[in-house]
Amino acid sequence: MMIHVTDGFAPFPESGHPIEQMVMPLLTIMDEQVMTLGTGFMINPNGLMMTAVHVIKEGMKRMVKKTNDDGSIENVLGFYAFYVNYQKHVDSNESCLGGLLPIGKVSYSNEFDVGYCWLKRPIIEGKPLTFPVLPLSPGIPRVGENVLGMGYHQMKADIVSQTQENGTVIKYYERTALTTGQITEVYPGRRDCGMLSFPCFCTDARFEHGMSGGPILDEHGSVCGVICSCLPPGDDSPGYTSYGSLLWPTLGTSIEVIPYEGANPEMMSVYDLIHKGYILTDETIANIKVVSEANGKKTVYVKPRQS
Repeated sequence: MMIHVTDGFAPFPESGHPIEQMVMPLLTIMDEQVMTLGTGFMINPNGLMMTAVHVIKEGMKRMVKKTNDDGSIENVLGFYAFYVNYQKHVDSNESCLGGLLPIGKVSYSNEFDVGYCWLKRPIIEGKPLTFPVLPLSPGIPRVGENVLGMGYHQMKADIVSQTQENGTVIKYYERTALTTGQITEVYPGRRDCGMLSFPCFCTDARFEHGMSGGPILDEHGSVCGVICSCLPPGDDSPGYTSYGSLLWPTLGTSIEVIPYEGANPEMMSVYDLIHKGYILTDETIANIKVVSEANGKKTVYVKPRQS
């Protein structure tokens, strides 16, 4: 997917653009108040989303208890992706479909800031909703490459009503951003021993609060990183200093999947899902190898890109 941005920091294209169905705000509801947590994006049409681990952890703090029909009690993640799809009908009237999609299971490692979560898909016209997806570029990018970040910032929403017939009705507005820049530094190992103690890269693109977990696309439209942090301009730096997590270390993450309808859940690594065709990538996947250790842990290796 190629998108052209001329001024470096611009809103998403018009309503109904596929971006809105594959890059979504993540939020939670507390005491009838909607709180935004970050951004996520789809990497599998059946509901697998990638985002930042620190966004997932904020959502997991909102764990709630649910009583099932049989009287049993289970913990339910109290955070959601907000899906919006504008459709034009034959009478030219525009209608809005969408709402809160509950996030079910999550998978991540505390060592990194890239995590995975499954959305619970709604049934529309008798079929589960399918999502457009972004392909991944899991290799190591180069200094000087142009990148494009996507995310939601300053989103505000209020619950208008909650009815048994119509569900939860939410009134909202959002500010979205397509932001461009160049990669200025790459840290294949880690940036430091503090907040960025994982493989990442630095860019001069402008990232804002709320965009965490959003995708960073390379010049070919593949995701080469996940937005994780940003420092605004200051006395020592006239421009933005933003950071994106590299993807390759997380390809060993195990995710629970159901291979086909009616099958029992299985645990597969992201790397296996890629090679089975569930997740699209570019040619840089050839530079990555995942090895299963005797203790069951998966170790990921990456070859540096040639100059």
